[in-house]
Amino acid sequence: MTLIKTKFGRRAFIKNTSLASGGLVLGFSFLNSCKPEQAKQMAVREMPKEWFEINGYLKIGDNGLVTIMSPNPEIGQNVKTSMPMIVADELETNWEQVIVEQAPLNTNLYSWQVAGGSRSISSSWQALR
Repeated sequence: MTLIKTKFGRRAFIKNTSLASGGLVLGFSFLNSCKPEQAKQMAVREMPKEWFEINGYLKIGDNGLVTIMSPNPEIGQNVKTSMPMIVADELETNWEQVIVEQAPLNTNLYSWQVAGGSRSISSSWQALR
């Protein structure tokens, strides 16, 4: 049997260790956010009577103000800008009449409430239409 010598340098070690630990962190945080017990414990807040709720994402007020419940957090992907643009275009309303609120944790209603991989708009634009 022959031995093969390989060089495993400091940079390769740091690179491989950081990739592995990053994968573990993402995996465990994803598993932690998928607990159905937590979603059941958090109650969905009741809307005022003057609001008309189209679905879990959109509410329209008597004054014409459109409120979007954003399931995805804003972490630099322009979710709070892109969503009002989509809704204003679909409803043919003024862009300034559309506001965005962060949705409460409710995985039954919004399913995936994470932001990553620049998939916030691509995963939620159809619900806004």
